[in-house]
Amino acid sequence: MKFFDKFRSKSDGKPKVALCLGGGGARGFAHIGAIKAFEENGVDFGMCVGTSVGSILGALYCAGVKSDEMMRLGDALDMKEVHNGVIFAPNDSMKIGKIVTGVIGDAEIENLPKKFAAVAVDLKEGKQAILDKGKVSVVCSASCCVPLFFRPVVYENKHLVDGGLLNNIPSDVCRMLGADKVVSVDINPTRGSGTNELGLIEVLKATFSIMSSNSSIMGVKHSDILIAADTSKFKSTSKLGYEEMTQLGYKAALAQMDKIKELMKGD
Repeated sequence: MKFFDKFRSKSDGKPKVALCLGGGGARGFAHIGAIKAFEENGVDFGMCVGTSVGSILGALYCAGVKSDEMMRLGDALDMKEVHNGVIFAPNDSMKIGKIVTGVIGDAEIENLPKKFAAVAVDLKEGKQAILDKGKVSVVCSASCCVPLFFRPVVYENKHLVDGGLLNNIPSDVCRMLGADKVVSVDINPTRGSGTNELGLIEVLKATFSIMSSNSSIMGVKHSDILIAADTSKFKSTSKLGYEEMTQLGYKAALAQMDKIKELMKGD
């Protein structure tokens, strides 16, 4: 608790404006850039909901971790430690959670200074799962658990996988949890492209891209302000170009900053 006390908001009232962070794998570096822009402009959200990589950055944000520390974490990140690249031998999903525990320890969502939730999909019910309690590392692992690449996370009698399958930009969940307005960061606005290839890997990539496009429609609709960082030239499975991705997120957020500040006036 001591780690979080210094970051805890003075007001624990209902957050009026929430931050929503969408999925996109390694393109999540753009989220760090957006968070940096918020910090520099004094924009502070009382709630954050994230899907997939958005859950990781959202959890760190709600724990009070600053963008420069997130960037240092990104600098040191070895993608092979998260996934070994073998598809049909799914990796341990909790490797994802270690990204979070390395910074904030074995934290519980209930103890974070800001309200946080992650979105996953329960394979048993075939429905969205809103995860707003329990261990941050487990919740983030579940939200990021891409089928075939990682083993499903078994949690509270649920079999959880990547939330992007159903809700890649969970702005509606922000409203479900009490927000009146939502600022969303979409780090893959050009998703949905197909492929001319018939190879298994390319077919899988195209399949996930099309699903992600469909699962992002409602998120765009329920956002009051959408920050769209075009990271289309980068891969979701590689951190190559991560500094440029961060800058794209930063610039995209700055472009919307006047509107965001206006939205925040009533918060």
